[in-house]
Amino acid sequence: MSHSDTSAAPATGRRPIPADWIAVAVLLAFIPVVHDLKTMLTASYWLDEAWVALSVRLPLSDLLVATSSTPIGWSLLLRLVPDTDYLRVVPLAFHGLSVGAAYALGRLLHWPTRRLGMVAGMVCGAAVLLLPAQQIRHDLKQYTADAAVTVCLLALGAWTEQTWSRRRLGVITGAVAAGMLFSHVTAIAAPCVFGGLLLVTAIRRQWARLAEVAVAGLTAAAIIAIVYFGISARGRNEAMQQFWAGSFPSLTDLPDYLGRQIDALTPVLGAPALVVGGLLVAGVLTLVGQARPASATAVILLPVAVTSLGVARSYPLLELRTSHFLLVTTAAVAGIGVTGLASGVAALVRRGLPRAWPTAMTATICAVLLGTFAMNNGRWYRFDGNESGLYYTAIAVTDIRAATEYVATHRSRNDVVVMNNAAWYGFAFYSQHDDVKLVAPYGNTVGWWVDMPTRSDVVVIRNRDTAGIRAGLDRALTLAGRRGGARIWLIRSHVVGEDVEAWRSALTGYRVEQVTDGLEPVALISEG
Repeated sequence: MSHSDTSAAPATGRRPIPADWIAVAVLLAFIPVVHDLKTMLTASYWLDEAWVALSVRLPLSDLLVATSSTPIGWSLLLRLVPDTDYLRVVPLAFHGLSVGAAYALGRLLHWPTRRLGMVAGMVCGAAVLLLPAQQIRHDLKQYTADAAVTVCLLALGAWTEQTWSRRRLGVITGAVAAGMLFSHVTAIAAPCVFGGLLLVTAIRRQWARLAEVAVAGLTAAAIIAIVYFGISARGRNEAMQQFWAGSFPSLTDLPDYLGRQIDALTPVLGAPALVVGGLLVAGVLTLVGQARPASATAVILLPVAVTSLGVARSYPLLELRTSHFLLVTTAAVAGIGVTGLASGVAALVRRGLPRAWPTAMTATICAVLLGTFAMNNGRWYRFDGNESGLYYTAIAVTDIRAATEYVATHRSRNDVVVMNNAAWYGFAFYSQHDDVKLVAPYGNTVGWWVDMPTRSDVVVIRNRDTAGIRAGLDRALTLAGRRGGARIWLIRSHVVGEDVEAWRSALTGYRVEQVTDGLEPVALISEG
């Protein structure tokens, strides 16, 4: 059998044309319209972001440890950003890539005309762009990369189905190698893509192709294993497993768990679960109908894979952050479903009105549906992190940068700074003139800590209960006494839940003077 079969090539053409690049540029131009980029790029890094940002300040020799649960390629990319206050440009770039990849996924189906393919690409890209979940995923971690890599692999699978060749299989394998450096989810998405190709070629009894897919798949699997066990597995520890314990359902609890999680995720999908489910089914059927059965199979395998990994306690199941790639993939496939349904309606109308333009009618129907979706989710767009009655993210309620900079400006040399455990990584990062030194291993989810050798004036309270906080405050008072009655500055960050009451109780008996306003005010404390 020939290694290049053009029989499946769509009428839309095999290579991108200038109009495709223009369409993608238009989609990307809407990112600053839909997103509040100023807030996204300039807000202070909160707890989970602060240690990622802090890894940039550590020597390159510490990277294998400091990258922790973040892919090493992501950590390297952050080091290329010239201004460390704007590190979130990296997740923003991957967000843009997911929009472009969604366009490619829709465009690469076997549509009867090039124009209809472009309509499908625009609908898929717009669905990913307008997805409410994208408004809250600006974290300085790899979640947008997870989504971009997953949609890219699906698009590459569709591209390979378009015109079969060993070279295209090699490109998928190369994409897997690159993807593993930026997204651990590559290890989930890649087997689904290769699994779809394997299953379809086996059913068709295309044995030569089956051997080629098997070789490419095994090569990709070897790359995944090398990167995971050589680098990524270092971020897996007992503390991390305990943190995600609630996202690992047992087999008997699975039905109830799935129901709860789907209900929880529905608001960020922007449409009722039944509607989303129906569009997913329509998307899969459209993939099959447009000569992309392997891509349809890969889409079906994704939820099977993540559910299996969740039950096996290997990957959090349907958790908002770690399953962001599923939400974005859902939007892209739903976009295919919308286009398929609209195209079907246009075909039916044309039977009664032969002069009707089916592509224009399809585009109009899709525009109406996307417009309705956008209007219903209008409150999400240009989300600044805290919309009353809607949602809030940590960047809207934390500001360790302002606290750190204020104390650095106003403290005297003998003063003491006391802070909670959650403030430490951010304090160390924003104390740009002080050296930091890696301490590892360390028994937290990150697996490492830092010391600041030149800052003997700092007391970090690592306990979260009232007794532990009081003990830390007493240490700060003792240290202040040794330093000649110095002032004691109190910095706290990410004080949530039961921590609030613990701090309130612990500060009883101390004199507390708030010296700044804002999200996380600085205080001076002394004995009552």
